[in-house]
Amino acid sequence: MHDLPKTSGWRREAPFRVGDLDVLPTSGELRSRRGTQRVRPLLMDILVRLAAEPGEVVRRETLLEDVWPRRMVNDEVLSRAIAELRTALGDDARGARYIETLPKLGYRLVAPVGELTAEPAPAQLSAANEAIPPAPKRSWVAPVVALSMAVVVLAMATAWLARSRGPDVAALEAQLKTARPFTSDPALEMTPRFSPDGKRVAFALVEGDDSRIVVQDVDGSKRQFVGGLEGYGRLNAVFFPDGRTIAYWKSDGKECAIVRHDLETGNEDKLLDCALKPRGRFDLSRDGRWLVFAGEERPQFPVGLWVMEIGGGAPVRLTKTEPGQGEDVQPRFSPDGERIVFFRGSNTGRTPWIVERGDPSSARPAAKMEGMAYGAVWLGARGPIIASGDWLGFRALNLIDPQTGEARLLGARGARFPDVGPNGELVFENATFTCNLWMLDRAKGLQKEPLWKTTRYSTQPEFSPDGRSITFGSNRDGFDAIYVAPFDGEPRRISFGEGFRYGSPHWSRDGRSIYATRQKLIAPGGAPIQEAVRIAVDGGAVELLSSLGQKVSDVMEGDDGRLYWGEVATNSMRVSRAPLGELKRAERLPLPLVSLFQVAGGRIVFTQPQLSSLTSCRLDTLACEPLAVEIRDFESHHWGLGPRSLFMRVRTTEGKPRLARYDFATRKLEESWDAGPSGAGTSIAVSPDESRVVITHEEPPAIDLMIAR
Repeated sequence: MHDLPKTSGWRREAPFRVGDLDVLPTSGELRSRRGTQRVRPLLMDILVRLAAEPGEVVRRETLLEDVWPRRMVNDEVLSRAIAELRTALGDDARGARYIETLPKLGYRLVAPVGELTAEPAPAQLSAANEAIPPAPKRSWVAPVVALSMAVVVLAMATAWLARSRGPDVAALEAQLKTARPFTSDPALEMTPRFSPDGKRVAFALVEGDDSRIVVQDVDGSKRQFVGGLEGYGRLNAVFFPDGRTIAYWKSDGKECAIVRHDLETGNEDKLLDCALKPRGRFDLSRDGRWLVFAGEERPQFPVGLWVMEIGGGAPVRLTKTEPGQGEDVQPRFSPDGERIVFFRGSNTGRTPWIVERGDPSSARPAAKMEGMAYGAVWLGARGPIIASGDWLGFRALNLIDPQTGEARLLGARGARFPDVGPNGELVFENATFTCNLWMLDRAKGLQKEPLWKTTRYSTQPEFSPDGRSITFGSNRDGFDAIYVAPFDGEPRRISFGEGFRYGSPHWSRDGRSIYATRQKLIAPGGAPIQEAVRIAVDGGAVELLSSLGQKVSDVMEGDDGRLYWGEVATNSMRVSRAPLGELKRAERLPLPLVSLFQVAGGRIVFTQPQLSSLTSCRLDTLACEPLAVEIRDFESHHWGLGPRSLFMRVRTTEGKPRLARYDFATRKLEESWDAGPSGAGTSIAVSPDESRVVITHEEPPAIDLMIAR
């Protein structure tokens, strides 16, 4: 900015004018004749950066580098911030008066920019300022008393505002920017928890199927190990209030327990046995009196939360979901032990919930965000809550206000399972996952190298109708998008648009389009919107299939001239169909709630919540029959439908995953290969002639711990 005073680099603290607004960077205020508005520091940084080059295009990557230093964020975060800044400015992207968008390039500040010689006083901004007559002379006593009362009132108001507004979000964001590695062991470091005095961190050190508990001083000077590599899995060490005793989850693969361990003597006793199959991530109340865990009462029943008074009797059921709602997992007590935050849903779609410890009927959503979730921790007895999820485009830490349901991004991309120390320290897992696509030729076996190798995550593959290309979903460019790739060429991204995540791609029968769903990354706290779209393969033009609604979980074209789609019903789908040219003539199929469905070869095959069976129905008659195979709950996405066969992941008696083929004619598993698919999302694609199969394979993750003081 040519006539603005500089401080350091592009950052400026002096006030300046943009259009008809006075901008006060230090106080974060925008002032005009209409009044004064505060904006959060991040938005002010963006505005100041754009004002540094008025009328010039500031590229997206430049904004990301300058405004988010040392923090990995993507284009979606910038797009949401620009939209929020436009709202504050009263601007409109379609007729920009302040910020103009240049697609695929960046943004330009089009309003005139000028210098302010002094910060304007609020009184100067009134549209009807009047001369104020001089006040009459008074005794000195009254002003002193009034001043004293004003100081008291101001102090009380400041304290009340601090309590009502919660933590300093800017300070939290700045704290996360200073995060440094706490551990970087070749093994996986997981589930960190602070000791009551904040001087130590307990975590699990996972090596293959074995794991130990490590208690390490925050300064790194001392380590203590609990257990060795003798065939046990150990996870989620939580301190008792005395600081010398921990509870942790322990399993040998057959039996499991939550045990109490004395760090000084090594003595260990069982707090909870394996009768309810407790999940590894549980919690203790801060006073050490209560235990909360996710447990399973009976097979094929959803996992719910259970509470137990330690030394005071049997566990009591706290939450229970209805069929199709998924399961309740990852509980964390509030500091006073009265409330519990947890996540409800399936692996790919979880929502944060809150329940009072002694009142099952009090369970309610803490926010409307839905997606993959990875742990939460309270910052106060009633919030806010720091939660890890991919709700806003990628996995990171988010701040939830449970009173309003508002959620906003904090940062720390890749962060999972955070914990907060007594002095506000933060520790969390920093996890990196990689998943690639691999080709299996049924005659020749698995290829030696993956297709279009990436260090990010590729999944949801599907062959084109001619078998020459493939579509898949990937975040290889930093955010979830749809790609098309010929087997003799390179992947090309075809889904564009700010503020969306794309997934679940399926080819049209003519090979010219890709059907997919897109999730709108809306204002924090809003209800999820998931729409069906048709994307042109040649140019990426996106057609919104608005008649299908805003709760579409999957959409695909059948070989009978009709479109099939699933409408979200909690964590399941209701399946409907309509003729391709007449989508408003929709009919809901007389099927139960399904978890996943695929259409090929004149049939629809689906799985159901909490059931291990697959069901096949003819598209013409809707006559259905169960298949003589089983898909376990955690393998519900590891199958793919071909014209004549179903390919699926199975396990040997030793537990090793393999790829197998189920023949619809013989109703048997006919052959298998040493190529077990893995990863999140649908993992198997079958070529039209069934001679080739593409599978996804997830590489071993890298998980280290980070600490931010």
